[in-house]
Amino acid sequence: MSAVARFSRPALLLISLVAASCFAARAPAQTFSPYSDFQAMTLSQLATLQVKLTYVGDYSNATLSSVLLGASANNLDHTLFVPYRRADQTYDDAGFLKFTATVQELKALIDDVGTLPGVTDGDVDPNGSVSFSMLNTSGGTKVFEAIVDSANGETLFRQILAALSNNAPGTRTIRMFACGVWMLPRTPPANIQNQIQLVKSGLRADRRAPTQYVGKVKITNTSGSTIPAPIILVVRGGDLVGSDGETCNIRPPGASFLTLLSSGGLAPGASIEKTIRIANASDGKAGSALDVYAGAGTP
Repeated sequence: MSAVARFSRPALLLISLVAASCFAARAPAQTFSPYSDFQAMTLSQLATLQVKLTYVGDYSNATLSSVLLGASANNLDHTLFVPYRRADQTYDDAGFLKFTATVQELKALIDDVGTLPGVTDGDVDPNGSVSFSMLNTSGGTKVFEAIVDSANGETLFRQILAALSNNAPGTRTIRMFACGVWMLPRTPPANIQNQIQLVKSGLRADRRAPTQYVGKVKITNTSGSTIPAPIILVVRGGDLVGSDGETCNIRPPGASFLTLLSSGGLAPGASIEKTIRIANASDGKAGSALDVYAGAGTP
């Protein structure tokens, strides 16, 4: 009797399935394209580009939504990336945060990230936990992926944020993801409370929105030197309506902030006045703490 004849038909079926799965696991992955292919793309070709950021780290913690961006919301399709997944990585695609960017912003993103050899090499860093990938179907599908560690990830997000600096929804989404994976550049701006006078005026309950308070804040430079931009207002104990994001490096994290001055600086004696709206005040009144920060750094 042959060796095969000793096994029942169900056993033979199981063996066949196991063998097939082992063979599939050893099948070659789809081929990645070099980063230079994306650097060479024209603006018209970038109209179909997708950029994806996905967590591939320790799943003992809560899962994180991936980020997907491109020039057109209609072209954003994360399933196109699936055949290019690395077999030894687990991709957290539980949810997606999506936004659009202009082709000029996408070009700037590729160029800015292109200065980072630790990303453009397309390698998997030891202890890498974030997948940065790009896919374009213009003239044939091209895909690039690098899986970065904390060091390369911090520089990656710095360059992405620089490229998208005029895209408010985009920077907010990227900041949220980067903070969640602890790869947001970690130096905060300086607290300038001792260099300014902050005056709140008319901060009152809004009759049309009873849970919100509306009023003005006025920041005056009382120091003898120009305070460099950006200058941001941070609210603790409430949420700024229309905020520019939430703090990650400024403690405690999760406080909403608003950019008062984005470029230049505030000269000695000069002032900035801004109308603000605060929702969900924790003390049930407009007593939220307001702090001001300025200069280089990530809130």
